Amino acid sequence: MKKLLLALIALPVLLGLTSCGKKTFRDAAKPYGFNTGIAVTPGDMTSEETSPIIKDFCSIIVYENQMKMANLHPNKRFWNWSDIDNLLKFADENKMRVKWHTLFWHQQNAPFLSSSMSREEAIEMMDEYITTIMERYKGKIQEYDVVNEMFQDDGKGSLRENVWLKTIGPDYLEHALRKAHEVDPDAKLYLNEYNNEAMGDPKADAMYNLVKDFKARGVPIDGVGMQLHLDTSYDYNEAAIRSNIQRYADLGIEISFSEVDVRIPVSDAENHRQKQEDIYVSLIKLAKEMPNVKSFIIWGFTDKHSWVPATFPGKGEALPFDKDLKPKPLYNAMFEELKKKR
Repeated sequence: MKKLLLALIALPVLLGLTSCGKKTFRDAAKPYGFNTGIAVTPGDMTSEETSPIIKDFCSIIVYENQMKMANLHPNKRFWNWSDIDNLLKFADENKMRVKWHTLFWHQQNAPFLSSSMSREEAIEMMDEYITTIMERYKGKIQEYDVVNEMFQDDGKGSLRENVWLKTIGPDYLEHALRKAHEVDPDAKLYLNEYNNEAMGDPKADAMYNLVKDFKARGVPIDGVGMQLHLDTSYDYNEAAIRSNIQRYADLGIEISFSEVDVRIPVSDAENHRQKQEDIYVSLIKLAKEMPNVKSFIIWGFTDKHSWVPATFPGKGEALPFDKDLKPKPLYNAMFEELKKKR
């Protein structure tokens, strides 16, 4: 009886999705050469309410938190592989690519990491971590955010202080990329960052200069993730984003729209919904029109479960599905944009 009730609850969601057209959302993006995806939790894939949304939307899938070190490897003797293995099974059954997020970050680290490690000890630990993960999932996980959020918000493009910068030095980025490529030469390797989408922004320019240097010196890097956690209260510059994507294309670098959400002030929501929709549609257009954009991944999908309100008080409603799992008009607008000819 419980399963029947859940199925009946999920039916309106399915009808809402399929009413947009015969194609699924993910299929509508295929002709343009990019994947669409969602950052999920383990429960999202098993719920009869939410799994139909994921199957409709995703040709690529990533965990929101389960692949981060604190959850995967909380102590030196234990690795929590089960959640990731379950994600891979779900992805295989539904013909989805899998992205790893993230090997290294300044947050959600295991407590045994220490800034008092010597350079040699830190390199050994980094190498062991990369090797353990990438050998296990070689040929199964197609792309990795190798390092996440490596720049400070100082307006200068300085490298962020983290355990790896303190123990290894600035070359930790290069070392991580080289080691990852050594273990799995076929995996796509990305650096991922926020506020790096618009050409002319200090962080965007710092990322570009770093990647340009890596390419010139033969450091293995395939792509840059632009998180695109955007806010309708601020300016949105499509031309600057397009120019930034193009200069990466000139380097032969792929782009992932890696963590998309567009928050609005909830006290003035009605006056911001159209701008929110316009931004989402603009990003879809950019993904259609710029061949080196390879994925469009939203960071969650329903306002019922979103990191935004807790992080940005007074802001929210950032995702394409509302708290009742119903697709918003902006979802339909994105779908319609995908169905238009380029």
